Amino acid sequence: MADTPHKTIDIRRDDLLQRIVTAAEPTVVLDAVAGMGKSTLLSQLASRLQCRIWRSARPPGEEDFFDDVLLWDVPPDMQEAEIPATWQDEGRRVVIAKRPRTRLLGLDRAIAYGKALCLGAQDLRFSPGELEAVYGKVEAALLLTETGGWPFLVGLLSRSSRDEAAVTRFLANNVVSETTDFELVQLRLARQTAKASAKAKQAVPAYLQASGIGGALAAAVDMVLAERIEDGARVPAISAAYAAHGMQTEAILVLQGAGLHELAVRAFAANFGRYYIFFHGSEAFDRVLAGFPAELATQNEGIVTALAMQALKRGEVLRAQRLLADCYGSRANNVLKVLSDRAAFSAAFRSFRLVMLIYEDVVLGDDLLEQSTTLLSEFPLDADLERGSIYNSILEFYIRRRRFAVAQDIADRALFHYERAGVPLLCFYINLHQAMMHLMSGDAVRARRNSVDAAEQLSRVPFESPMDARLLALLQACVEYEDGKPEPLARFLASEMDDFSHGEIWPSLIEFALQYGSQALSEHFSMIAARGFLDRWRAYQVYNRQFRLMIEVRDAVILQNGNRWQEAAEKLSAVQARINRTWVEAAVDELTRLQDRDEIALAVVWLRHIVFEMPGRVHLDRQLAALASNLNLTGRQRLSIEVWQAYVARRRHNLTGARAILQKTFENAARLGTIAPLSEERQFLRELTGDRRISDFLQITPTSQQILRRLRDTGLPNAPLGEKNGLTRRETRLLLMIAEGASNKFIAHALGLSEATVKFHLGNLYRKLGCSRRREAIIAAKALGVIS
Repeated sequence: MADTPHKTIDIRRDDLLQRIVTAAEPTVVLDAVAGMGKSTLLSQLASRLQCRIWRSARPPGEEDFFDDVLLWDVPPDMQEAEIPATWQDEGRRVVIAKRPRTRLLGLDRAIAYGKALCLGAQDLRFSPGELEAVYGKVEAALLLTETGGWPFLVGLLSRSSRDEAAVTRFLANNVVSETTDFELVQLRLARQTAKASAKAKQAVPAYLQASGIGGALAAAVDMVLAERIEDGARVPAISAAYAAHGMQTEAILVLQGAGLHELAVRAFAANFGRYYIFFHGSEAFDRVLAGFPAELATQNEGIVTALAMQALKRGEVLRAQRLLADCYGSRANNVLKVLSDRAAFSAAFRSFRLVMLIYEDVVLGDDLLEQSTTLLSEFPLDADLERGSIYNSILEFYIRRRRFAVAQDIADRALFHYERAGVPLLCFYINLHQAMMHLMSGDAVRARRNSVDAAEQLSRVPFESPMDARLLALLQACVEYEDGKPEPLARFLASEMDDFSHGEIWPSLIEFALQYGSQALSEHFSMIAARGFLDRWRAYQVYNRQFRLMIEVRDAVILQNGNRWQEAAEKLSAVQARINRTWVEAAVDELTRLQDRDEIALAVVWLRHIVFEMPGRVHLDRQLAALASNLNLTGRQRLSIEVWQAYVARRRHNLTGARAILQKTFENAARLGTIAPLSEERQFLRELTGDRRISDFLQITPTSQQILRRLRDTGLPNAPLGEKNGLTRRETRLLLMIAEGASNKFIAHALGLSEATVKFHLGNLYRKLGCSRRREAIIAAKALGVIS
């Protein structure tokens, strides 16, 4: 046949012939695929024993023995034959050559009783010695590598040319077609280079791994596999074979490709449904979801929630909400109704709806927390994925409430369930949350430990996850930033931030990114760069109230750090919120009782503004103490307030109090391994550390001395703003105000002076800067670095 180029090399195989002739067993079976030299071997044996070979489609009988010798070359198309017990008598020699798919009845029993010897492909391959006798040592070694000793391949590669298509057809029709569905999938995986097919490679016979037929064998495998998939009856077995090799995505895709969507849905559910992404990665998740027909998105809960999870992971919260509404109606986006209605919504759906809260612009109240805790009781203790996810959702609640002690306990519970479920990616997220909490608390030492744990968990994830790698890079950069090393964060902001901002976003995560990103850019690049960074986030999260407020607060802080205090106040005044300047100026005890994250942020930034503008204001020290005692503050916020308290104490000539507060703050920062919160308060620290009576006092203790040195290494000047240019504190303040466009009347009102006094101070200011008008003074101040 033109398509079966299986002629083998006629090499005298005396050692193998001797083994067959002298075998203790009366029956020897040569059981191997086409091209393994079975027929050639029988011919050589017939010549040696001086007998004929039986090649008829009819099984031989007793009369077909020749001097108690029977050589039987079983036809390839014979499915089944029998080895009669009489063939196994002593003194007889039976040699049978067959292909693996031909079943010999009685063979297993004969082998078990020591009456039959089976020689397979491993035994029939050419040995190095046999090849060396014909080709020489060098060429024999090369042939052995390329052919695996397969006689068919040795003959093929010995010819000057070959028909590649004919080789493919031969392999398909005579080798690959004889494999089981499991073996066929094994072969296909073995031709791939993915780590998932390593076990398959080990199971494939060595002769099929020969380099000489790589392309032809791959084409033959694909050809046979396509034929079997087209035969719908074999698809479930092929899918099961992929699943048995751990190739769950391919197993489901095979079912989908054959239109067996009901079986595909079952397989998807058996592989954890919406959690599939955490076991197999986003690429596999997307491929599987793309294979389901569109109507399933409105009919099957598992597919609906998986599609919604896909949208959430892409940062498309509105799309996720639409998917649920299309399936269940608008009530699906009323979280309280969903959680309380057991009759209409399954426990699994309610659990997913709770997870969505991590991504949504929703204020989490005590009623939601109560419903969430109740939902836990509906899942058994070993429902690790569901219980872990519920704890994960509750964790977000406590992070937003700044109740970090309780949040750490919840995180430990979530981590316990995720570890028991064997999902390192979800464990990575919990480690990430824990590190974020410690950074918010100002504890960089513990955050560093969590970042190491997070990296270890991510290294165990069996697929590539670029977005999560970015999360880890951001975390590690922020830990380094807390330690006074801005370079890693600067690199991240320059190379990764744009891709990061268009992916999965949790409110607690965006707060984390906004805080560190804007601070790093304003301190080490420019205020313009920092505000541009915030503008990119503002454009992307235009519909999210929480994100907008976070951005506005951070923008105001950046303006304050750039000495544009009037502009910062105008921005804060435009925020529609209960906490405004009037509320903060009147509040004392109320500051202690604030709970909402956003309200606390507004109170903190307004109080910062008041400290700068009016450090001598009545009750300001009481207000700062009240806010510092608020248990819902982050550690970073508390460190900042302590700096302001020291600043106010100095302005009120309480030098002893200022030194004591600042020393305690520096000691806390050293213990927690953090420098970044103090670095952001350089506006106030410049004046404090520029006072020799304070700095000399701080130099006494090694801890405070270390913090001072690290602050100066990160760019904190030794002298207060303007002092190095010969400006008084009041003149510096005037310069900052005119730079923002303030009129003499506005300045007089803000500083409690007459307009004449303002003009007098402006005259002194112009003289020191060597100019005669406002515009020249502003240009000179920028050139001297007094203003940004």
